[in-house]
Amino acid sequence: MKAIVTLALLLATVPVWGVMYKWVDADGKVHYSDQAPPEGAKQQETVKVKVPPPAPAAPQPDGKGATPKAKTTADQDMDFRKRRLAAAEADAKRQQDADAAADKAKKCEQAKSRATALQYNGRITKYGPNGEQIYLNDDEIAKEIVDARKAADSWCK
Repeated sequence: MKAIVTLALLLATVPVWGVMYKWVDADGKVHYSDQAPPEGAKQQETVKVKVPPPAPAAPQPDGKGATPKAKTTADQDMDFRKRRLAAAEADAKRQQDADAAADKAKKCEQAKSRATALQYNGRITKYGPNGEQIYLNDDEIAKEIVDARKAADSWCK
């Protein structure tokens, strides 16, 4: 059974223009090869390879059995350029998405840091309209903490 399966597989993979040889060596093993058997082979046989008939052409939508024309070099070049352009656009989109994700992560971290700093630092200042430092009271600090947490939540989704 194994010999039949092996023979079938070998015959299926043999090139159409090749010749197949079968021989039995001195130990009694059967060999198949595309090269002539050695001089000491007990039995020698040339196996003929049957070429399967070509498959019939698939019918066209118009009902004719003609096969589609092979693509010209210009058509192949155009297809190649389209694939290359599509790949470049996909790469640009991936890079843009990666940059946007990195920017969002950076802003999330900044917003978290601001909320933490407002919550744990004692005296908080901000700059007034004339550039002078103004100290925030407890109510203003609480409002700033709420705003900072909202900003952090919006960036860290």
